[in-house]
Amino acid sequence: MAIRVALIGPGRMGQVVARNFLKHPLVKLVLVASRPGSEKVGRDLGEILELPPTGLIIKSSDHLAEAFNATRPDLVIDFTTPEASLRNLKIAAKSGIHLIVGTTGYTRFQLEALRSYAEMYRVSLVMATNLSIGINVLMHAARKMAAILGGFDVEIIEEHHRYKKDAPSGTALRLAQAVAREIEINPDKGLVFGRHGNKKRDQKEIAIHAVRGGGTVGVHKIIFISDNERLEITHESLNRNAFTDCLIRILEYVYLHPPGIYTVEEALGLEPPEKVVEEEVS
Repeated sequence: MAIRVALIGPGRMGQVVARNFLKHPLVKLVLVASRPGSEKVGRDLGEILELPPTGLIIKSSDHLAEAFNATRPDLVIDFTTPEASLRNLKIAAKSGIHLIVGTTGYTRFQLEALRSYAEMYRVSLVMATNLSIGINVLMHAARKMAAILGGFDVEIIEEHHRYKKDAPSGTALRLAQAVAREIEINPDKGLVFGRHGNKKRDQKEIAIHAVRGGGTVGVHKIIFISDNERLEITHESLNRNAFTDCLIRILEYVYLHPPGIYTVEEALGLEPPEKVVEEEVS
């Protein structure tokens, strides 16, 4: 049986996911919704994707309860904004639909609200801050390396397309927080965003540098530097199709497990849940 999926937010990322879902044997895309007033509302998804008609007419997200009741998805994937997603996902949770969140830029309060929805309505929640198998392997490897390379300075560089609004990226923040905990740097106070002024580097800090330009899909680099050697790990997303590969594995994991708050690393089999840092705080 195919997993019935609703997609909210047919933007750049959402369109790639929708295109791949339409041809995937394990997934049945049953609903696509966009923000109220969007020019996409009322149009066939195929028209948006430059494909033949699909029969999926894009709905307005201000009528989600009715749309969920009519299509009965197993899971919903949200690629909107923190504020919009809180409204969307609360409605989904009340309808008994499991939640996969691709939106980034949440505050700590908003994260707690999402967790409370999942717990209150007994549905699963996955905060998928980066839908890339490679990035999640990078995260796993960086924590292991940080534990070994104590005393090395750590810098993180991330690059994205000119349209990305949040900087640094949620992935870069999460990577920095995970490494900071391994080397006993305060993840709330020890992160530096870019460099300016006249001050030497503090050993108890991790700097994150954001680059924006062109159509870069996503590059994340972590650098470990001592007085005698330098080690770098770089991950580059060549196209957005890679994100669907990871997302399919998350869908299968959530579909086959009881309700709970899961991490992408757990779904990929990289770490037990108690060892994974799952917060992204802007």
